[in-house]
Amino acid sequence: MRITVWTILCGFVAMALGSPVGAATPFPKSAGDFQPHRATYDLTLEREQSTPDIAAATGRLQFEWADGCSGWTVNQSSRIFLERSEGPVVDFGWSISSWEAKRGDHYRFSIRHYADGRKTDERQGEAHLSAPGQQGTATFNTPEEREVKLPSGTVLPSWHSFELLDQARRGALPLWRMVFDGSGDNDGYAGVSVHKLRSYKGEEAFDEFEALRGEPSWRLHMAYFEPERGEMLPINEQTLRLYRNGIADELRFDYGDFTLEGHLAKLEELPDAGC
Repeated sequence: MRITVWTILCGFVAMALGSPVGAATPFPKSAGDFQPHRATYDLTLEREQSTPDIAAATGRLQFEWADGCSGWTVNQSSRIFLERSEGPVVDFGWSISSWEAKRGDHYRFSIRHYADGRKTDERQGEAHLSAPGQQGTATFNTPEEREVKLPSGTVLPSWHSFELLDQARRGALPLWRMVFDGSGDNDGYAGVSVHKLRSYKGEEAFDEFEALRGEPSWRLHMAYFEPERGEMLPINEQTLRLYRNGIADELRFDYGDFTLEGHLAKLEELPDAGC
């Protein structure tokens, strides 16, 4: 299961129309507009899109994306309580800590999963790419040592987010990329298809938070696919409203039998790193 803010329908069409696989990508210009921030989202069940056997769901997602001078740091944690019509409440969550070089070619990560407040497993490792959009290698240190070859066309999460912002600003979506973040049940990467549902002008920005006032934004649909090219059905799907400065709101995570909505409850702008 993936509940990520960045790291975001038809994969086959997006693959044909998006950036060419294997092409080295210029440095994303949108990195200059990025606002480092810490955000908290309240998660609730979207009843109309969930099956009847899911009675309720509540939770919280905390997300921090900061400038670490030599790279981007992301810290994310979540805890969700899922109540079915019959049976006990399911209490699960995870945390992700990562660092990504600003060149987009080196990435370190630590991922932990929890059940009933106790850690159930942990995954750590790092990835190196020849360049963004090129092939590379990922090394997992836990739970067991192993090496995974990353195919041509692979990018890392922060780079993908900046590239996505660039494409949205230029009206160049859809975008297809193979994104490695170390999570999931496979080798840590998935095909990600993104297309735009609508655009919002700056005056349509939600003004409860100062950082969002006057910021253009886009409603995006993201679908995650198994790495095999022939796979047509997504693992899961997300929609979100992404602002020009990299802050997201109005999240929706579709996992088949239940759908979660996420709404921005707290936002803190992080200070300039002084790099």
